[in-house]
Amino acid sequence: WRNISKTSELQIRLVRASELNSHLKEMNLAAAGLAHETRNPLNIIRGMAQMISKSDASGELREKSRAIMDETDKVTAQLNEFINYSRPREVRRAKIELNSAVTEVVRALNFDIEEKKIHVVTDIEKIFIEADEQLLRQTLFNLLLNAIQAVGENGQIQFAAAKIGASGAILEIHDDGPGVLPEHRTEIFKPYFTTHQKGTGLGLAVVQQIVLAHGWEIECL
Repeated sequence: WRNISKTSELQIRLVRASELNSHLKEMNLAAAGLAHETRNPLNIIRGMAQMISKSDASGELREKSRAIMDETDKVTAQLNEFINYSRPREVRRAKIELNSAVTEVVRALNFDIEEKKIHVVTDIEKIFIEADEQLLRQTLFNLLLNAIQAVGENGQIQFAAAKIGASGAILEIHDDGPGVLPEHRTEIFKPYFTTHQKGTGLGLAVVQQIVLAHGWEIECL
């Protein structure tokens, strides 16, 4: 009965992932049009502002032109985040060693980690999982970046993983930041929900997308 129950739960998760992917394919068409219509004007605005900043204009005008460039870059980044979120997740599974994937992501964010003097601990036994390598790295990257933003200087982040039964595994990421309020824990994976001033609110939404596309589960405790 346990095996039947587990199989049914997995099937339900896969159906949910399939429905989500169908919806995202429709969104992707809209996002592609939005990207085409919006990126070109943004690039022109930024280019003209850059020309002004390098000209013989007054210091005040150059300062304002740089402010235009900064705001344009922010909008472009948000647009790219939206396009990334709206992209359907096609999972191409392969056998991946989890600790190796975590180590590579930690290395990729090493500058941010060293800048805040964060201590990162990886306590992961040798576990192989079936996952899309690129999507898994994106998930780990987003989760680690979120933890880096949450902790203060000299903070600590810990990865821990273990096998569950014959074919399951669990990965936990802990940090000593202020934590998430109980009433927000079910909201943080929703699009555009963020507690960071500079956050777009799509990083963890992308994480949940990828998790569901694999038939996995994620929660904030």
